Amino acid sequence: MQDATCPALLPFLRNRAANQQTRQDGSMVPSRTRHLAAHLLVLAASLLSLALPRTASGQVDPTTSFYVPQSGPVATPTEGAGATRFFTQCPNNDFSPLINNSARIKIVVKDATGAPIPAIPAASICILLNGGTSAQGLAGVGADSVIANAAFNSNPPCPDLRCIAADGPTDAVGVTYITFAGTAPGVPGVAVRDPARKWGHYDSELPVYVTGVQLSGRLTSASPNGSYVLRIRNLDLVDGLEATLDAGEYVSPRDVNVVRQELLMSNSLTYWLDFDGNGQVNALDFNSISAHQGHDCTHPNNP
Repeated sequence: MQDATCPALLPFLRNRAANQQTRQDGSMVPSRTRHLAAHLLVLAASLLSLALPRTASGQVDPTTSFYVPQSGPVATPTEGAGATRFFTQCPNNDFSPLINNSARIKIVVKDATGAPIPAIPAASICILLNGGTSAQGLAGVGADSVIANAAFNSNPPCPDLRCIAADGPTDAVGVTYITFAGTAPGVPGVAVRDPARKWGHYDSELPVYVTGVQLSGRLTSASPNGSYVLRIRNLDLVDGLEATLDAGEYVSPRDVNVVRQELLMSNSLTYWLDFDGNGQVNALDFNSISAHQGHDCTHPNNP
């Protein structure tokens, strides 16, 4: 590992060079030879730093790294509001706009010098969830209003979900993706439904972590850090937040009624009920949630 190994090796190389300044017979090595040895030492250290891969441990810099919302083809993505309009999920992970448009975040990981950090494992890159609320005995630094636990949602059974992991390791330029619906191995940024990628409700922030370092969001790649906070709407709007069995991860008639009551209203709920991201709660949103009424972790797709 570059930053961990090089400091350990360089003292050894320096000591070796210093010891070699004296011949076995006690006479000094000529100055030119010592200078050559010094140059070789610098060259060896430089080659070593190039040969060893960068690693994530202690190097991810939150000021140069970031995530950005995207949708559409990876080669020609849409960013900003044009992407976040598709950031709506169903507890059954079957919301077509989210899947068909490959709703995702692009993650760019760099060190303090701005150099990319490749080969960070996918499992070390997460949208972090607590799995439930403090009322359910769940705590941590992840989103605490997203419901994704089997303990309180066992009938029908729901998967435990704590880390919505990256599609793959960071590439040579420090880039990877988290595609919300899931993805196929080796095809990052392209949505494929994952039956273990299910959750209910929503949170005002879904924190993104890389090897324990929380990243800031950018609305577009050209925007400053902190200009965007990840949020994903959910068709499961109410219930499931208390210590009540089997009340979460379910699109109930109560959820549908909330949207019906808020049609054409503008208040604190508008963002969360605006499932198509067009800026208002209208008949299109009502039709969306009505079509998913009754959906839970095993219906209509099991798993």
